[in-house]
Amino acid sequence: MPVIETLERPAAVLRGRRLEYFTVVWNTLEGLIAVVAGIIAGSISLVGFGMDSFIEVTSGSVLLWRMSVDSDVHRRPRNEKLALRIVGVCFLVLAAYIAYDSISDLWSKRAPEHSIGGNRSGLCASCRHANTLASQAKSGPCSGQRCHARGR
Repeated sequence: MPVIETLERPAAVLRGRRLEYFTVVWNTLEGLIAVVAGIIAGSISLVGFGMDSFIEVTSGSVLLWRMSVDSDVHRRPRNEKLALRIVGVCFLVLAAYIAYDSISDLWSKRAPEHSIGGNRSGLCASCRHANTLASQAKSGPCSGQRCHARGR
């Protein structure tokens, strides 16, 4: 590994942690708003959106853990595999919940209500995602999957 890449890694990890802390806090608020609005409106898609936000909180927490043990080069692949499994299980649980609730709504012929809070939550989430993507793009060569693909 060249010296420049070795020196850039700690700075990239620090920036990644800052982005991830922001993302965890934001997704927690977003998830709470979406789930409450979805329950009030009877909207499975809005509740699913909120649950997805909680999965992102779990994913972000796992990523923060993954970055905290990043210095152990020999355990990186094992830690990465464990992190991916945890997040994957969360998405399977979400899929099961959405399938169950959707089938029960279809069976009982229930329609969701209109939700202004849900619309606002979706709009804020879109803006936040665009901002996060822009910040991640500025993180440099060791961001996102490129970092993992190179084993850094």
